[in-house]
Amino acid sequence: MRIKKGAAKRLWIAVLIVVVCVLGGLAGYYIAGYLNQKPIVQQPHQADENSNQPKQEQSQLEQENPSQQQSQEVLSEVYKAVARFVGDVDVHTIQLSLINTNFDFKEFEVDEKLTQGLNLSEGEIVEVEFEKPKDGGNPRIVSIKKPDKVTLKGKFVGLADNNFAEFVFDQKHIVLQISNVSDKLAYFNENTDVEVTFKTNPQSPKSNPVVEDIKALE
Repeated sequence: MRIKKGAAKRLWIAVLIVVVCVLGGLAGYYIAGYLNQKPIVQQPHQADENSNQPKQEQSQLEQENPSQQQSQEVLSEVYKAVARFVGDVDVHTIQLSLINTNFDFKEFEVDEKLTQGLNLSEGEIVEVEFEKPKDGGNPRIVSIKKPDKVTLKGKFVGLADNNFAEFVFDQKHIVLQISNVSDKLAYFNENTDVEVTFKTNPQSPKSNPVVEDIKALE
């Protein structure tokens, strides 16, 4: 009878050990499963952070370097010049003869709104602002007007006769009518640096522009 009780007791102990082992195994399985699932839940979030990081860095660089972006934009060069109007090529193109610049441009693109009301005639003097072409095309006029007169600094080359004289403005030679200032020019030496005020010939714009005043520069 004692032997049976001892055997039963050992059986219950063995069963209890088995149950504890099973429960421990199940607990370990669930804990391991939970730990394995935890990185899987975080991984997409981490990927989102990594994908957003370049955008954030790019945005930060754009905020820190606005001047660098602006320096990459190529700005057009604008030049001022005095010229004589030659004629129209078409609605958007005119011909000019530049007087005080060493550019050899002949044809200029222009918005017809800029020339409305000017009623330009061949030979008339105009003041223009134009953008230098970047691709080898024609320069584009951004401003054009007809002045009453213009004043330029240049060089008195010499007399052609009593009514005309040759001048140079920035390497451009031009003959002007000097009837109004012939008495002053009588005392000028050739190749004298001068300041000349002249205007469109009122009798005939196609004729040589008329000098109104001239003075020697020291």
